[in-house]
Amino acid sequence: MHKGGFPQKLVKLCRILNNEIYAKIKIDKNLSSKFKVDKGLTQGDQMAPLLFNIALEIAIRRSKAETWGTIFEKIS
Repeated sequence: MHKGGFPQKLVKLCRILNNEIYAKIKIDKNLSSKFKVDKGLTQGDQMAPLLFNIALEIAIRRSKAETWGTIFEKIS
């Protein structure tokens, strides 16, 4: 995100929110011991759409593709 030109404050906030995340797995009525989640986002994470949009924005910028207009523009 930092290399994509996003503010350092936003980068730091995302790191804080995704730091030290642990999960447990439930099979039938048995619950596993907790383990650290190192990759990805937790299921149902409300930050997921924002982070997806940021990643997509960075990918578009790196591709240097022309992104003018939309498919919904009125054709005259």
